[in-house]
Amino acid sequence: MNLLLITGGKHPYEESTPVLQAFLERDGHSITVSESAKELAGDLSSFDAIVLNTLRQTDVTNNDLSNNQRQGFKKYISNGGSLLSIHISAASCPDWDETKKITGGGWILGESWHPPFGWFQVHIDQVDHPIVRGVSDFWTYDECYCGLDLQPNIDIFIHGIVEDDKKPLGWTHQYGSGKVVNIALGHAGSSHQHPQFQKLILNALEYLN
Repeated sequence: MNLLLITGGKHPYEESTPVLQAFLERDGHSITVSESAKELAGDLSSFDAIVLNTLRQTDVTNNDLSNNQRQGFKKYISNGGSLLSIHISAASCPDWDETKKITGGGWILGESWHPPFGWFQVHIDQVDHPIVRGVSDFWTYDECYCGLDLQPNIDIFIHGIVEDDKKPLGWTHQYGSGKVVNIALGHAGSSHQHPQFQKLILNALEYLN
C-alpha cells in the first residue's frame, strides 16, 4: 500500500515513527512521512491510506491542522479513503468535533487518563476479527488509555485490563464511505517494537486495503 504517515507533536515520535516506518516498509508498504501534514490540503488520491502517529495541537506544539488540511482530511475519508489512527492521534485538533466522528472516538485532553507507563494485559475480544488474526492475549509495556470518549457505533476488537476492568483499545469504524481503524496502543518506540503490536498494525492495514 502507498501510505501517508503523519507524525510529530508532544509524544516520543522521534522514537516510535522510525520503528513504525521500518516494519511497514519491511512488510512491503511505501511510506511518505510528513511532520507538516501539508499533503492533507493537496491531492490525496495516490494514497491507499493515511496513518496517524501524531498529536496536532495549537496550545502546546503549535502544529494544529489548518482549515484546508482538516477539510482535505475529512473529504478523503468520507469519500472512501482509509485511516489508521495510532495511540493519542484521535486527540488531535481538540477544538474540532469532527476528529472524534472520523476516528470513532479517543482521548479527551484534560479528561481521559492512564496508569503509569508500565505492564498490562491486552485481551482479544473477537477472536475471528481479521485485525486480530494471529494475535492472542498478550502483555505489553505501554500506556493503557482509560476514560475515552467513544462513538456508539464502533466495533471493539481489543481491550486493555486495568484493575480487572476492561478498557477499549482497538476498534473499527465507518465514516461516510471510508474505513477507519483506531489502535490506542503505541506510546513509545519500545511499544512499537512489540511483535503483537506490529501484527495488529499490519493486520489493520490489510483490513483497510
